[in-house]
Amino acid sequence: MSNTIKFNDEELKEIRDLQNLYNTIVYQAGQFHLEELSLEEKREQIESNFKEVKRREQEIISKLTTEYGQGSINLETGEFTPVTLEEEIVE
Repeated sequence: MSNTIKFNDEELKEIRDLQNLYNTIVYQAGQFHLEELSLEEKREQIESNFKEVKRREQEIISKLTTEYGQGSINLETGEFTPVTLEEEIVE
């Protein structure tokens, strides 16, 4: 027959408190990991959106350059100013 020892109430409370702290940390680590996954998904979506905007930008630039040539656009007035042959050579 083995000799068993019974912990007193204070010792049991310390052990339970420690276990509760451990469980809290494990829960927080899980929450942190889920937040990381969510942030990673958001980062990937932002990168995808950025690539799409850059693709559309290149598409518009190509279309306008083909139609009007090199130049600059004033978005406030809607005016296009072509680059002169001298300006193209300097660049």
